[in-house]
Amino acid sequence: MTDETIIPARRGPSLLMAVGVAVALILAGLVMALYNESQANAQRLKNVAVQAHILAASVAAPLTFDDAATLREYVDALRADPEVEAAGVYGPRGTLAAGWVRGGTALPAVNRLAGPTTSQTRLAVTAPVTGAAAPIGSVYLRTIQDGWSRRLTRYSGAALLVLMAAVLIAGLGASNASLAAAQSKLRQEMGERVRAEAALRDSQRAEAEMQLAMAQERGRQALEQSEAQLAFALRAGGLGSWSQDFRTAAFDASPLFLAHAGFPSGETPATAAEVFSHIHPDDRREQLRRLLNAITEHGVLETEFRTAGADGAQRWILVRGRADYDTAGSPLRMAGFSMDVSDRHASDERQRLLLDELNHRVKNTLAAVQSIALQTGRAADTARAFESAFIARINALARVHDLLTRVAWEGASLSEVVAQTLAPYLARSDTPRATFFGPEIRLGPNAAVTLAMAFHELATNAAKYGALAADDGRVEVEWRIDEAEGAPAVDLCWSERGGPPVAQPTRRGFGLQFLERALAREFDGSVNLRFTQTGLNCRMRLPFSAKLRLAA
Repeated sequence: MTDETIIPARRGPSLLMAVGVAVALILAGLVMALYNESQANAQRLKNVAVQAHILAASVAAPLTFDDAATLREYVDALRADPEVEAAGVYGPRGTLAAGWVRGGTALPAVNRLAGPTTSQTRLAVTAPVTGAAAPIGSVYLRTIQDGWSRRLTRYSGAALLVLMAAVLIAGLGASNASLAAAQSKLRQEMGERVRAEAALRDSQRAEAEMQLAMAQERGRQALEQSEAQLAFALRAGGLGSWSQDFRTAAFDASPLFLAHAGFPSGETPATAAEVFSHIHPDDRREQLRRLLNAITEHGVLETEFRTAGADGAQRWILVRGRADYDTAGSPLRMAGFSMDVSDRHASDERQRLLLDELNHRVKNTLAAVQSIALQTGRAADTARAFESAFIARINALARVHDLLTRVAWEGASLSEVVAQTLAPYLARSDTPRATFFGPEIRLGPNAAVTLAMAFHELATNAAKYGALAADDGRVEVEWRIDEAEGAPAVDLCWSERGGPPVAQPTRRGFGLQFLERALAREFDGSVNLRFTQTGLNCRMRLPFSAKLRLAA
């Protein structure tokens, strides 16, 4: 309402003129009241809409990440406004995710994004929540309409005009000066009201802009925090992340994914084709087929393939991802993670090799058992003698297998084989019955089995006929590195002391044949047996080879 709406008074008004002026004032008051009411409702609707959009911007990030606690925090913050009667946040399907009601009717269970609704006492506004330019939910805000006190304030001008009309009709003869004074006063009051309303609108606009900026800042901080937490979780799990935009063909990946795919440090692929160029040629066709199937069937991509790095090293990586689609079903983008599974593939390969090796060793063991049985049977005079010798030799074979099993059949040291073989005899006395020493020598699995069986035959012979059969008898085992004959070899000597005199046997049993033949055959070496008055002396020369070497 402007100053021009005030009708200036004329001097000496007549009754008809006074009535006309009164009617005009009444009509002007009604028009002003209706105008003020319309402006107030429009401003109120604008303010509520601004609050709704601020709330929508605030909850975009927590609604995207399904952060219920943050949603409730933003919604509960509106309780401080006494004019807000209800507030709610709805998910992508329109279902209520968080909200509260101060009074009146309850929140709607499902929000269908209808327009603003008004009544005599309430005003409700719905605003969409968007993320990445796509709707992800909505907010609902209901406030109380202006009370009678505010409406009465807005109607004060109209009431004053009506009052003036009544004064005009009652006075009929008031002077032009009085009417002019009243009009001047009214003009001044209306001007002050216009200025006050303009200041109020400016203040409300500034407050809304400040709240919107604060909400945007909180949303940005929440998004940065969520992204940092996601990046930390991916690094902690050894996972690389990747995404491809099908509309622009742009490809984005984390440094860990690029390392998995074999890219040098600092090199970043621009398209998925560059990533495919790092896949092993034998795997590319299958990976392309799986990728296309996952996209066309709206399924999950989960596959493993080999990659070759700049250093030529080959890796196995696991890739998992899923595509997003528009309403028409066309793929928009695809994202997922990667994991280096080279260790698992290497473990599987080792397991396969171990199984193959186990099958080979089982066959060799069965052949050895068969040979032991045949040779023991030929040398045994009675069934009981055969049983005792056969079980002892099988137990010796089992013990060396236990030793090799503890180290995954990667070999054993010579000192471990000697100690294990002599352990049953050393445990029979409180004082040492045997000594052994020499440099650390590593034996291959087959060499360890052969030497263990040889030491078993020597120990068994000493326990029956030699030094270990006497109370004061001793066995000494010593080995050293000998390079006297050109090629380095292990010179190993088994010596018995304190036992009964031994003589050359009249027939050669399993033990002698094993020592003289099996050792020479396994190590391409030589064995010299001497039967003396002080006991048996066995000297072995075992050349260095892959089966027998110095420990690293």
